[in-house]
Amino acid sequence: MRRSFVPVIAVLTLVLSLVAASPARAGGGPEKVFAGKILTSDKKFPTYAKSAGAYTAALRKQSKNQFWEDKTKQTWKIYFAAFFKKGLTDIEVVVKLYDVTNAQKNLMASFEQYVDQRGQTALLSQFTLERKLVGVNKQVLMVIEVGGRSVASGKFKILGQEERLSGKVDFSEDDTHKTDDEE
Repeated sequence: MRRSFVPVIAVLTLVLSLVAASPARAGGGPEKVFAGKILTSDKKFPTYAKSAGAYTAALRKQSKNQFWEDKTKQTWKIYFAAFFKKGLTDIEVVVKLYDVTNAQKNLMASFEQYVDQRGQTALLSQFTLERKLVGVNKQVLMVIEVGGRSVASGKFKILGQEERLSGKVDFSEDDTHKTDDEE
């Protein structure tokens, strides 16, 4: 049985909101350091550390911006940690992914995420991209919006081996026979 995605997000955001509300926040924690930014990783981000500085360092160390395709599944699983300059004014956010490979901004995907409560300053979650839907070797701009207004953004690359065409064409025997009209 497949686990529901929404409860996992709720647990992650609840844990993160508890971390964000901790006293360590006052000393320049990740909400201030990464305000308005989205960090990405191929592993789940930690939800706590011994101090705000240690948490910020752990996030920075784990963050990466290049992801290689899982060749068997032809997908990329991407974890993200988004930090907002101000507390959110709604519990629904929209995540938009744009292909910016050729300096144009083309929407690749869009999906909703929900946080536990208004006022949250961070969101930890994940998503999976499929090659057949988004292609390969793309520069991606990720934007989180609330009420149509951007509250955080970040860039990453999805990399993989492009399909190689041999240039060979195989003709069946039927294709090589001339018809009566051609003779």
